[in-house]
Amino acid sequence: MAKMPKEVIDLFQDASVPKMVATVDKKGELNVTPKTSMTAVDAETLAFADLYGKTTRTFKNLEETKKVAIVAVKIPIAPPFTTIQVKGTFQKYETSGPLFDKFAEGLKKAMGVDITGVGVVHVDSIFSQAPQDKGKKLA
Repeated sequence: MAKMPKEVIDLFQDASVPKMVATVDKKGELNVTPKTSMTAVDAETLAFADLYGKTTRTFKNLEETKKVAIVAVKIPIAPPFTTIQVKGTFQKYETSGPLFDKFAEGLKKAMGVDITGVGVVHVDSIFSQAPQDKGKKLA
């Protein structure tokens, strides 16, 4: 089990940092989509809000293969850049409970939108994608 270091947790909890989620279906077809709500729940878990229901390619792929790669990118005016890739396993889709309520309240307040669920991902490995680190494995 990989555990995200504090700096990685902080990066994923920063709402201003863009995050992208890549999934793959059983045929090998890739899908990438932004997930601005992606956040670190704890050192081993990432989660994101779903606005459209489980009908999207992202959730279809997650349910089929459980495989996901997530990138968070923080690019300041000058180097060093912070770019982290987390590879993980899709765990569940929550439609109620404390985690769902936290996301629902936050997105309603911030963007005025209702969510349909929350995707939960277990962190399997962590890599730095910053140019200076050359894909170094962090955990």
